Amino acid sequence: MNKTKSRNTVIITICIASALMCIALTFWGNWKNNGVLTTDAFIGVMATFIGVCATIIVGVQIVNHLELRKMQTSIKTIEEERKELEYQRKAFSVEMYNTRLGLGNALSLMALTAKKNNNLAIEFEAWVISIILDDWSSMKGSVLLKRYQRLVEIANTIIPSADENFLEDTYNKLSVLEVPKSIEHYDEIMSLHYKMLSDLKARQCNQTTSTENV
Repeated sequence: MNKTKSRNTVIITICIASALMCIALTFWGNWKNNGVLTTDAFIGVMATFIGVCATIIVGVQIVNHLELRKMQTSIKTIEEERKELEYQRKAFSVEMYNTRLGLGNALSLMALTAKKNNNLAIEFEAWVISIILDDWSSMKGSVLLKRYQRLVEIANTIIPSADENFLEDTYNKLSVLEVPKSIEHYDEIMSLHYKMLSDLKARQCNQTTSTENV
């Protein structure tokens, strides 16, 4: 915009200077010859001045029109780029969402496999992460309830022997879980959820106290 204004100012200045020069030369020529400015000479000067003014107006309009077209092209390009970026953002969000759900399902299968192999530590961690990753606004509450029931069941074995870092990490993961109130078995799920958080925090506090006493 500033470049356009500067360019228009230069054009207008040049045109005005040219017009004034033409007028000055006309007067000077007449005065040099006989010292009298005739009517024809005056009309010629005014016609020249009007022609120069018209040229200035038309020239500025042409320049503004070209600048406007250039600006419209730039705006159109920017709008197309914005739409492309928005499309890519949405596609990336969908891809990330599907990846998250796929990872949640994979961890659920890992937890079931660990359960068969009686590997409670891996099963516990897999259930925790799968609970965090899945989208419970579109899944059945009975699935989340079963996972929490199993989590609480094996927590009695895992939590007492877990170190402080593990307890804190697990607590932080579960504390950010958002369960929609419209989900079935909401009250039961939240009861188990808060029990798990309470047990993790209590064990963590006990470990801290024991460490301080030592």
